[in-house]
Amino acid sequence: MIKKIIAGLSLVGMSLSAQSAIIVDESNITGADMGGIAVTALFSDGSSDSGIWSAFPDVVLGTGDPIADAEGFSGGVVTSTWSLTQQGFSSGNVSPAGGVFGAWTLTNLDSASDIVGFSIDGFAGDVAFDIDSGSENTPYSSIGVSFASATVVDSVAYSDQVDAAYGDLFFTLDVLFGSSSLAIGDELVFVADTDTVKVPEPATTAMILTGLLFGAARLRARK
Repeated sequence: MIKKIIAGLSLVGMSLSAQSAIIVDESNITGADMGGIAVTALFSDGSSDSGIWSAFPDVVLGTGDPIADAEGFSGGVVTSTWSLTQQGFSSGNVSPAGGVFGAWTLTNLDSASDIVGFSIDGFAGDVAFDIDSGSENTPYSSIGVSFASATVVDSVAYSDQVDAAYGDLFFTLDVLFGSSSLAIGDELVFVADTDTVKVPEPATTAMILTGLLFGAARLRARK
């Protein structure tokens, strides 16, 4: 009987390891939900500057349109020389006036060196980019939207895949502009869909499993 318990716990351990990512909210993610993600701006002089994302105070718009009202929920990184912000549902949409709902906006506020690219690391904030617009892929992740902008950029790269079994969720987004660098006063507006995810810590899982196995071993010794 004890052997069966130990074998069962071993299978549980393997199952926990396989479940590396649990989607906790696959839709309606705004900048207000991305606290903790890291953003790095890259400059033409070879330097870089990083900041940690925080939520901005909510603004109740009350238009009656949930997509438009979501524009009151936002967050970002704002420094003295540059900023990256996002407001509204990150899945994006087009307003009746032809504007963009759910837009990210990167702005060169006052940097003598042009901004030539940026990197967003969502891991610390439990935020991943969902790039598959054709299907759900990761269970409960819904359909995503990969990087899209009216401005032509040199390269877009996603890395740090959430779950190797699927090809749609990534923690890191890297964008380089090439000839479309941002001088003072310039901005880049884009859409990139995000999901919030929860990744169980391997150490926590290991501690739980070790405790269960130790208890089972003691029961076996007492038998």
